[in-house]
Amino acid sequence: MSTVSVPTFTRKLREIVADEPKAFAYDLGLSLSAVYNYLNGRIPATEVLFRIARYAGRPMEWFLVEDEAVAAVGGLGEVTVDERYVAAPGGGDGT
Repeated sequence: MSTVSVPTFTRKLREIVADEPKAFAYDLGLSLSAVYNYLNGRIPATEVLFRIARYAGRPMEWFLVEDEAVAAVGGLGEVTVDERYVAAPGGGDGT
């Protein structure tokens, strides 16, 4: 199991924020001081991290673990579903 990497979080958040922390804060409904706290190593609460992830179009885990750790477990968001559990075309009632 991977642990949360604060340097990874700040590096990836800086990629998303770029040179626009004020616009980023406004878009997410955050204070500018909160954004600077996150850019300087504070990990946000789950709700805020979820909003950041949605804004960036990335899963929350992407912000928290190194890319090598993600590759070791087969990537993020990849799930194998047994064929018998896949919904049949035309509805879920089996008809």
